[in-house]
Amino acid sequence: MIGNYEKGMKFGYYKWANMYEALMFLLIWYCVAITAFQMIWSKVFISDCMTFTDTIATFIQTIAGWIILTGKNVAQISNGISNTVLAGIVYWLIRILICASCLAGAGIFVTSIGIKIAGLYMKYCWDMITIMVTFISMAITIYFGDWIKTVLPINLFFLLLLVQAIYVGIRWYIKGWQEARGYY
Repeated sequence: MIGNYEKGMKFGYYKWANMYEALMFLLIWYCVAITAFQMIWSKVFISDCMTFTDTIATFIQTIAGWIILTGKNVAQISNGISNTVLAGIVYWLIRILICASCLAGAGIFVTSIGIKIAGLYMKYCWDMITIMVTFISMAITIYFGDWIKTVLPINLFFLLLLVQAIYVGIRWYIKGWQEARGYY
């Protein structure tokens, strides 16, 4: 049977632990809100985000154009068919089949890479340190974006992603090193 003193210590500990956890949760949300508001006000970071997304969109449009052109060129096989209605149907079937298969292949490829990255992130980096590194790197990139751009002419959004990739690589290496030696 637990005495009153021991029972009070036990419940007192949980009360303080819950208060600490709630305080940390509120502090994280405060950091997120302040960083998000500062990000909205930072013209340099917003322009770099727009440049980054425009570059990705241009790349995707170029690949889509190549896929459509390939489908169109392969569908020219239907020109050998003498019946014009049947040739038109075969042309569009081949073109749609090639475009859909390329789109499905790209979707499967991107999804599998995303699942691998998410699994790696959850296995090696799913903790409070990662949240702190993410917020600190975001805050430094956003608040000191003008100074960073004068010293290092790099896209700030790309820099933020590069820092996260390096962080995940370091954590992956450290956890693998610890697992190989039986520490973890």
